Amino acid sequence: MNDQSMIKIAENVYYYEIPGVRSATIAFIVGSGPVYEPDHLLGISHFIEHTVFRKTRKRTLKDIKFPIEEVGGSLNAWTDKEDTVYYAKVPSSYFKTAFDILREIVFEPYFIERNVELERKIILQEYYSDMEIPEQRLFNKFFDELIDGPHSKSVIGNEKTIKSITIDDIVQFHSEMYAPYNVKVLIAGHIDKKDLEYVKKKLDLSEGIRTTKQNSMLKPGIVYDKFQETQQMHFLFSHNGISLSDEENIYGAMVLKTLLGSGMSSVLFEQIRERKGLVYDISASHLQGKEWGVFLIYAATSIENSNALVSELFGLLKNLEITKKLFDYGKKRLLGYLELLTESTSSLISLYTQYLANDLRVKTLDEIIENVKAVDLEAVKKAYEKMISGQWSMTCVTPNEELSIGLEDIRV
Repeated sequence: MNDQSMIKIAENVYYYEIPGVRSATIAFIVGSGPVYEPDHLLGISHFIEHTVFRKTRKRTLKDIKFPIEEVGGSLNAWTDKEDTVYYAKVPSSYFKTAFDILREIVFEPYFIERNVELERKIILQEYYSDMEIPEQRLFNKFFDELIDGPHSKSVIGNEKTIKSITIDDIVQFHSEMYAPYNVKVLIAGHIDKKDLEYVKKKLDLSEGIRTTKQNSMLKPGIVYDKFQETQQMHFLFSHNGISLSDEENIYGAMVLKTLLGSGMSSVLFEQIRERKGLVYDISASHLQGKEWGVFLIYAATSIENSNALVSELFGLLKNLEITKKLFDYGKKRLLGYLELLTESTSSLISLYTQYLANDLRVKTLDEIIENVKAVDLEAVKKAYEKMISGQWSMTCVTPNEELSIGLEDIRV
């Protein structure tokens, strides 16, 4: 594997070269999300993300999407709690076209009443659809009731705000949040030197006051969302996690998450699903911000198996012995996963974006791999004490029942 570095080619513009590939992925990272939204405009960042794709000062809807898609590329965006990310992946020879389209979407959208109303209809459909999906309801309930801080705010907003946001609100909020100093650009793949010069010429992301990364915290508790349309019980078990800036513990945490919940050979899948047959789905994830984190275990099961699931899961976590064999599985699988990321410029963008979005120095894949290689068994055991040991919280979407489970039953 070639040791590459992240090149800063202009203020807030970064390029990660991958020799040998014929594609490039570009991401514009805007410091705009519900964390920074007033309550009466909740969801406006997501609303803007939808609407900018309809028209810019120079391009129609078709002129925005067709030049990228006709060459096999992709164009999309997502809104998170603190950032909105616009990205495109194209063959390297079409880099300038994709770059120009993204730049115009971000800095030169043209908002008109008709487009705002069309997107309002679409966003309302998305909102109502989310209400019908048990997994989405589960995470909404988790953020709403168990997260103490600005990250509890909904990305999509609520029915009232979606219906009441005006075109004037959108124009004003865009002008405030999409300022050049609140945007970062990341490019991964292979582009010519002349393309780098083109980027420098076309972008002026000046220094200024960027939105400040916020902190939230997990509250202890057990909360239910009764949803009669589901026939299953959906659980989200949550515990204080490790932040992105915690250099001492983050790599041990990555290995621990992998051995617990990644792959059919992981502890949770093998012990809870394969041996006990208590779930049809179980996985682990790590929600991470600059200075805070929450470790999550998701599980879906039948009503009949619910109490047994909780008992078995927390019995397993309490008595978990991180053997050398288990440690080796987590470390080898994680290293393999990281190596495979080199085959996808878009996957690398997703990896690096979390650093840039949180105002942290971007670590290259080679750096991350070397840090994971240095992880020993003690580092993983230390991560266990921080991420597993102690009090957990629980969120549950249920057809009609609440379980006789107390906080003492979800403590390790």
